[in-house]
Amino acid sequence: MYNTKYNKCWPQSCGNKSKFIYLNRKYLYLICLVYPALPPKPAKAMASSVTNGNNSLLSEAEWYWGDISREEVNEKMRDTPDGTFLVRDASSKVQGEYTLTLRKGGNNKLIKVFHRGGKYGFSEPLTFLSVVELINHYRHESLAQYNTKLDTRLLLPVSKYQQDQVVKEDSIEAVGEQLKVYHEQYQEKSREYDVLYEEYTRTSQELQMKRTAIEAFNETIKIFEEQCETQERFSRESIEKFRREGNDEIERIQSNSEKLKSRVTEIHDSKRKLELDLKRQATDNREIDKRMNSLKPDLIQLRKLRDQYLVWLTQKGTKQRKINDWLGIKNESEDFYSLLDDDQAHHDECAWYVGDIKRTQAEDLLRGKRDGTFLIRESQTQKGSFACSVVVDGEIKHCVVYKTATGFGFAEPYNLYGSLKDLVLHYKHTSLVQHNDSLNVTLAYPVLTQQPR
Repeated sequence: MYNTKYNKCWPQSCGNKSKFIYLNRKYLYLICLVYPALPPKPAKAMASSVTNGNNSLLSEAEWYWGDISREEVNEKMRDTPDGTFLVRDASSKVQGEYTLTLRKGGNNKLIKVFHRGGKYGFSEPLTFLSVVELINHYRHESLAQYNTKLDTRLLLPVSKYQQDQVVKEDSIEAVGEQLKVYHEQYQEKSREYDVLYEEYTRTSQELQMKRTAIEAFNETIKIFEEQCETQERFSRESIEKFRREGNDEIERIQSNSEKLKSRVTEIHDSKRKLELDLKRQATDNREIDKRMNSLKPDLIQLRKLRDQYLVWLTQKGTKQRKINDWLGIKNESEDFYSLLDDDQAHHDECAWYVGDIKRTQAEDLLRGKRDGTFLIRESQTQKGSFACSVVVDGEIKHCVVYKTATGFGFAEPYNLYGSLKDLVLHYKHTSLVQHNDSLNVTLAYPVLTQQPR
């Protein structure tokens, strides 16, 4: 124990000694505690300890992926719903800096996490003591606090612990019930999307008709205004002449001129009304398009989850009749989602993807095959895209498969499939007739497999 003595003193006389207040009934004293000098505290070591603790918490966070590339992040975030997120080390490799990738509006938004003076944040002033604290804050609060265009929370972490374990239930019955939930959600979203798509198609056609009508109005107005000018010139000349002659035609000429002007005014009014209606409907159409785009990630995610649960049940040897019950399929002939031999072929790209072959070679492969037999090949006319060749009513038809920023598909706004396999699996169950009236067929039979008799 240190040798300690107590001195009654005032604050200014205490120098560098530690101080505390001693209180009795009558007096308030500032007591100086005098003791031998101690070595300075290892401040840096403590800071290092805190940093190590924060790093440990970060490395354990399910949403922290460490040093992975932007391309890997894009792959993990593909087709995920808004609010999905993960954190990785910054590409700059600066110690303490990270990048938050957030899904918003169907796109990946990159947000830099700054680090300075032991604090973290998206912008000055940096107020969070750790990246974990920062992320946890925005899991409950909207990022609109940071950027008004990012009106969402960090809702769905891309977990590094669950990448290989999509199916979390531990019994066949539980997995089947969850499959039923995902399937019903997928069907509900699909119906919602189809209603929007029909409305979008209808209004798009109406918009085009109205634009054509406005062009016709412009031409009509031009003709009538030219007639008005001619009529005005003729009227002035004729009225002067008829006045001199005392002719009764003056009133008729003036009446015709007024009628023509009135007609031009009516056409202008009709055109203005049509333009206002066109503007309103165009706004509604854009809103429908936005709602469709917001549904796409949910549709893709639900379909993926449903298919993964189907695969799990099939691998566990679950009877198809039982799977059909969960899917609400009453008749085995209606089993569009079977993952038996024929569906395994759809999962195998080698069964339907034939690469860079000519149109005539594709027709040779498909000739004599049953309706629904198909293949996918590289497009000969549109580089970077693909072509689907399929047998319909005994004939071989060809259609372009577009590769766009939003995914693969036969037409906007259905270019939403992350891969050709995803597209093939979808149109195994869905007719192509929605894109072309002459293609009332599904992609039922990959060309390079043994077909049922």
